[in-house]
Amino acid sequence: MKYTCLQDVLDEIYAAEYSGDYLPLGDEAQWKEGLKTFGTKEGMLSALAYYFNIWDQGERGINFRQEEGGCKIFERAAWTFFYIFDSIALLKDPSVIPELMEYFPPEGKERWPWTMEDIWTEMMLQTVADSNFGPTYMDWIMRSLHLLHPGSRWAASSFMFSMIFDTFYEIKPDEFPELPIVDALPLGKGDLVLSLLENEILRWQEALERAKARLCKTPSSEKEMKQAKNAVDSAKESLACAEYVRGQLLLLPKEVISIGHR
Repeated sequence: MKYTCLQDVLDEIYAAEYSGDYLPLGDEAQWKEGLKTFGTKEGMLSALAYYFNIWDQGERGINFRQEEGGCKIFERAAWTFFYIFDSIALLKDPSVIPELMEYFPPEGKERWPWTMEDIWTEMMLQTVADSNFGPTYMDWIMRSLHLLHPGSRWAASSFMFSMIFDTFYEIKPDEFPELPIVDALPLGKGDLVLSLLENEILRWQEALERAKARLCKTPSSEKEMKQAKNAVDSAKESLACAEYVRGQLLLLPKEVISIGHR
């Protein structure tokens, strides 16, 4: 099909044939190209809200029985939402990130009455923390963390891990490094960012203790010994990175902490 507008792409995704496990059958590359060509910030965000509402209503038992082509309407809406969200980084406009935070489901007492499957949540986490948004995407994540539902701390923790990893994993000893997560620290809500960093540190402290315990068990082969040593070294490095970022946050003058929220 030759697309002429964004709605043409969305209609084709929505109307796609589905396999027995309800995965849509279609030309995903063509859909993404169409979304990239005709997508706009306003159009993509509007479509996300529209299809999510249909999905949410269906999961809550509203219009649950309505079907089109043997597939429930809300299931079609869920997959259309999937492809819109998955492609939104192609806009290369990180200012959409604050608008995406509402779609991460909370856990605990305030959890939704339905469960979003991992295939959606993992895609959403990867999309928001996608460098395709451009070099300032960490700034936008940092200033948007507080927009997540308090019960969606799992997503905030994932974003913090991703930002630390993306900052440090490519550092080379012969180059002066850029540290985008450090640059973004003043934009975050200070108490929330500190809490997330402390949790990240605790997580790596526990991982380091487990790795040390494994090493102390005297691995039975040279390969296992090497793996155990690598696990210890990796945990030490990750812990040091998280501690460094926390240290940089604590060094900020109080006048600039949370400056992105004034």
